[in-house]
Amino acid sequence: GLLEGAGSPVKGKLGYAPAPVERTKSSGWLYTWAWGIQHASRNPDKAWKFVSWASSKRYEQLVGDTSGWANAPAGKRASTYTNPEYRKEAASFQEMTKEAIENARPTDPGVQPRPAPGIQFVGIPEFTDLGTKVSQQISAAIAGRQSVDSALRKSQQLAEQISKEYEGR
Repeated sequence: GLLEGAGSPVKGKLGYAPAPVERTKSSGWLYTWAWGIQHASRNPDKAWKFVSWASSKRYEQLVGDTSGWANAPAGKRASTYTNPEYRKEAASFQEMTKEAIENARPTDPGVQPRPAPGIQFVGIPEFTDLGTKVSQQISAAIAGRQSVDSALRKSQQLAEQISKEYEGR
């Protein structure tokens, strides 16, 4: 978005392409918008009011009018992709983004069965903890405290351990 926004020195000079694949039709790699209100929230009515506004067409229009349509949050509203202003200003990437969303298969994203639904984000509580632990391994490799191969091997072992716990559920 910002790369294609008004005033960007690279606006119109970049190309966008989907991630390469080997044995699947698409990479299935998507970032998604999601809203949630904790059951324990002290202000659920105010939270709902904010979520309703931040996910509304009015919000999209505000972003388009104040920051430029190329900066409107991609992938949040289907209606954004029918907006002529958005389609024009985000022409270099909007169609590709829409197709990626429409073709994503979160329940069958790869070449083998998965123990839980998800593409990059896996909808299990252990996912964020795994991300933290893998980040620590990679950081240790960057700092020179272990080799890249060691960091990758340990990270794979952590992921496989969680996967085994979910098999058969």
